[in-house]
Amino acid sequence: MTMSKRILALFFALLFCAALALPAFATDPVAEDDPRIIEMKSKIESLKKEAADAKQKRIDLEGRINEAQASAMEVQSQVNALQAEINAYQAEINALSTQIDLLEQQLDENEEAMEDQKLQIEATRELLGQRLRAMYMAGNVSTIELVFEADSFENLLNRIELVTRITKHDNQIIQDLKDDIAALEALQVKLEEDRADLQSSRDEIIASQAEIKEAKKEVDAKLAVLEAYLAKLAKEDAQLKEIEAAAEAQKAAYAQTIYTMLNGTTSEGDGTASLICPVPYGSAYVSSPYGPRTLGSKTSFHYGLDISMPGAMDMDKQIIAAGAGTVLVSSNACSHNYKKYSSCGCNGGYGNYCVIDHGNGVIAFYAHLTASYVAAGQTVNQGDVIGVMGCTGYSTGAHLHFEIRTSMTGARSATSVNPANYIHVP
Repeated sequence: MTMSKRILALFFALLFCAALALPAFATDPVAEDDPRIIEMKSKIESLKKEAADAKQKRIDLEGRINEAQASAMEVQSQVNALQAEINAYQAEINALSTQIDLLEQQLDENEEAMEDQKLQIEATRELLGQRLRAMYMAGNVSTIELVFEADSFENLLNRIELVTRITKHDNQIIQDLKDDIAALEALQVKLEEDRADLQSSRDEIIASQAEIKEAKKEVDAKLAVLEAYLAKLAKEDAQLKEIEAAAEAQKAAYAQTIYTMLNGTTSEGDGTASLICPVPYGSAYVSSPYGPRTLGSKTSFHYGLDISMPGAMDMDKQIIAAGAGTVLVSSNACSHNYKKYSSCGCNGGYGNYCVIDHGNGVIAFYAHLTASYVAAGQTVNQGDVIGVMGCTGYSTGAHLHFEIRTSMTGARSATSVNPANYIHVP
């Protein structure tokens, strides 16, 4: 049977049990061997097995989900590590590119400086050439003129030395310019070598980064497969939750039929009653209130108050009648008292329990008892001990599940109400 068909089957089963709860309260009780009771119990047992199977499948599924999540986290770590490598390589590439840009700028500036020096050499050479041409055109006359124009021999020597110094100075200027050009050319060679080295390093890093990117693509693909698998498992888990939720709804419908079919007439009225806390200890507290609640990963509606206390696991805490009344149902059919972290679902999840009609249309369920001390048809007074707190049925810790339903005049079925409107828990 497919998942959707099972859910549909549970839905129709719920409708069936809801229909069984419709007879008026003022009816004669039926026997345990009534065909309708037998059929309903058979269906409920089947549904309990269905719910148990769904729960086990969810447990198995949770294991696979945890494994897949662990794998996905590991792969995600690989993705993060590879991305960090890619980012680090990119930072190196950016730094090298900046250095290359600076070197190229220096090369351009160096080339401009060399061109300026070459132009200056040419200009100096031109001036020197003009001076040499003038001296050549003057020939020895210039020398004779220097001799005759000198008013003394010392003055002549000074003039000759001046000419020599000028020539030497011009030659030194040219040599200095040549040396500058040689230095700039050497710097140019070094800059080009540095640029080539940096470009080579950058190319190697780009190649390494490309390899990491390819590796990351493979890991990304693996992560995508895991995420798709997790989505599939989550969908299956949601379907199994629907089955369990339908079983919970079935249990609620069954609870409504217990006292109407087996016990017949119940009281009618305006639903008012003066009740006391059925757990007669000052340390008692509400461990789970009335209304929607989530246990683990399952959300359902809680139709009563769970009342517990320190030492509840000792299974010796007395439960008393919240008010005077008549016992409608009392069952000690559940032999499972797991104390904690386990449940059996006996009696629709109530375990050992009793139902007391407190009059005026107020009916109370006392569930998960270790044992019920009263019998159907018995009259009890407010404060009488009716059982012992336990952990039978759908229970994962010792406590009392106290539930109230009202059947006000003219009602066709019992209505769940918040017990906190009737009792005060210390």
